[in-house]
Amino acid sequence: MRSTNRLSIRALGLCALSAMIVTLSARDAGSSVPARSEVRQETRFEGEYGLFVGMTEAGLEVRWLTDDTVAGVARAFVEGKLVDEAITKHSDAHVAHLAVAGPLVTLEYGAASGGALYRTAIRLEPPAPADIEPVASDSIYLFGDVHGEFDRIKTLLEGAGLIDGGGHWQGGSRTVGLLGDLFDRGDDVTRLLWFLYRLEAEAHDVGGQVIVVLGNHEVMVMAGDLRYVGAKEAALGFRHRKLYSDLFDPHTSILGRWLASKPGLVRMGDLLLAHGGVSPTYVDYSLGAFRDTLQSFMAESLFVRWNDPPFLERFAQETTLDSAGVGRRYEFFFGPSSVLWYRGFVLADTLNAHLDKVLKRFDAAVHVVAHTPVETIQERYDGRLIAVDLVDAASEMLLLVRESDGWGRFKISLDGETQRLTP
Repeated sequence: MRSTNRLSIRALGLCALSAMIVTLSARDAGSSVPARSEVRQETRFEGEYGLFVGMTEAGLEVRWLTDDTVAGVARAFVEGKLVDEAITKHSDAHVAHLAVAGPLVTLEYGAASGGALYRTAIRLEPPAPADIEPVASDSIYLFGDVHGEFDRIKTLLEGAGLIDGGGHWQGGSRTVGLLGDLFDRGDDVTRLLWFLYRLEAEAHDVGGQVIVVLGNHEVMVMAGDLRYVGAKEAALGFRHRKLYSDLFDPHTSILGRWLASKPGLVRMGDLLLAHGGVSPTYVDYSLGAFRDTLQSFMAESLFVRWNDPPFLERFAQETTLDSAGVGRRYEFFFGPSSVLWYRGFVLADTLNAHLDKVLKRFDAAVHVVAHTPVETIQERYDGRLIAVDLVDAASEMLLLVRESDGWGRFKISLDGETQRLTP
């Protein structure tokens, strides 16, 4: 019986690789990096556009890029005091190891002389799992799949008065939510992640909220499926001499750990937020059970190794999981019924009974979903569902305003025009 389970686990793992995840060699070919001359000239690599920060036993590994071949410098400050510094050799890709400790470290990095220096605040303590029931404010701004469109996100937030011209929070107690798929396709995923990482802390300090919900592309990148990484973002891994997925490793990188703390399903008051939506497979989960399952599965070594055939072969021989246990994990992250992948609500207008069951199960009035592209933000099912993933990514954001009879629903475009939604 044991050998039968091992064989079916191996078969399942390898079939999953061929069906959903590309092989290692195909991954390298599919995400091949263009020569630098082929990357659009307006792309940016300096500062947080190309910053990687990883955890080491001694402190931090910092990698950054410069436009020119120069000596680099990295400094670490704790409570305003310089605690470590490193000078790098002439290059356009720099790496330094800094011995630091403390809950909050400010990094300064860039060219050692004659160039720009950049600063990024890093939180060293492991992030706690994000709140699955954050307090619902009276004004909530929501985005669907933004796919690295940093400039558009900044334009929309600044136009709504949520950030100032320098990109710092000024939204007071208001809430901004992003329903997954920050990764892939666009040019500035890394810059967007560092921006949200900082903005989340700034909003929290004054009673506001920045909420990030995981989408399928976050999971794909962390799991090593790099088919949809844009050329400029792929170039980061090439120039840093690291796999792109390693830049966001959920165990060792600052941004990866931060992302791994995020939920896949959130209820804010009477709003239920998810990337794909709650399918019949997961409607019987509670919010807590879904969070615990997500956190547990993401903590396993298998989560980041679905695209590693040698690992899967060893795993098939050594695991105590049976094939059903492996299959459950695969379906949770990659299956069409996954909360991260489900498209049923938007592709069909005939799921009234199931939507009613979802809303009742989670004590919600409106389900807001992304993942399935629509031309413009729109209501479905008599307003009980709102679809926010746009064909033209990050060209609009949804604004929900608490009114006496429920939520006022508006869409805000890049030019600042605000329109009330019509069912």
